[in-house]
Amino acid sequence: MEVQPPPKEAPIPPSRYPRIPTRTPVKILEEMSDLCVNGDIKKFREVFESRLSIYDPDNFDIRDFWSVMVEAITQDNAQFIIELFRHGLEMKELYASQAVKAKAKNALQAFLQHGWDINQPMSEVKPPVLGNAVEDDDMVPWLLDHGADPNRQSAIDLTPLSYAVECAPISVIELMLARGGDVRKDQLLHHAIDRQSENIEVLKLLIGKGAAINTTMYQDHYASWRLYYFMGLGTVLHRASELGKVDLVRYLVGEGVDPSITDANGRTALECAAMLNQREVVQELQKGEQLMSS
Repeated sequence: MEVQPPPKEAPIPPSRYPRIPTRTPVKILEEMSDLCVNGDIKKFREVFESRLSIYDPDNFDIRDFWSVMVEAITQDNAQFIIELFRHGLEMKELYASQAVKAKAKNALQAFLQHGWDINQPMSEVKPPVLGNAVEDDDMVPWLLDHGADPNRQSAIDLTPLSYAVECAPISVIELMLARGGDVRKDQLLHHAIDRQSENIEVLKLLIGKGAAINTTMYQDHYASWRLYYFMGLGTVLHRASELGKVDLVRYLVGEGVDPSITDANGRTALECAAMLNQREVVQELQKGEQLMSS
């Protein structure tokens, strides 16, 4: 089958997306969003108390007001958020994600007052909202101060601290470790291998705090292992070798990582590197074996 190239036209902007059908008249939803932008809470309440009361169930559904909630979050105006909750709009993790993105601390405070669990995972495979904030050194301490747990998992062994180790500034990682982050969990060394920069600095930090370097990924988390074992899960040395990160391989060998450990497919890191034609890694691992045998 011939594969067609992507179109040259620019992608359709969100403003031109087809509108999701709603029971509530679009005009009302747009009016309510405009009231959020203008900060007119008095008129906002009047619309709910009077004009909306004339609509029958076939022409009104509070769930349609999710877009109004997003606008209220963007404006970081807790009054509108509280009013939406009062009229029955349910809390969704989407709102927490939007609030972190918008740095909307008033909105987050309103969610907490409404009973939102700050440590509720975003989905089965995504950790709580602290994971969305790890690159923001302003939001991370705020969330920690309000009860966010850096070690809270989703259904798999993935936590906010996992995300931080992979992409956050070192200062944020240090803060999360100081606030209860556990280096024995969350596959942290494996995530450190996937960083775009400062890999060795983060590895040193974690190993210095007691992270084990010879564990295979998810070996202590059966649900995660069952889901991902087909990928040939191995040690951090396997991961660094597969990615061709010679400097990390050299560092790990120097730290005493065991090169004889095999992955879920029964291969050593050297065998994985050779299979992927990572020649420099192969040479580095062979040097390490020679030093160990001498």
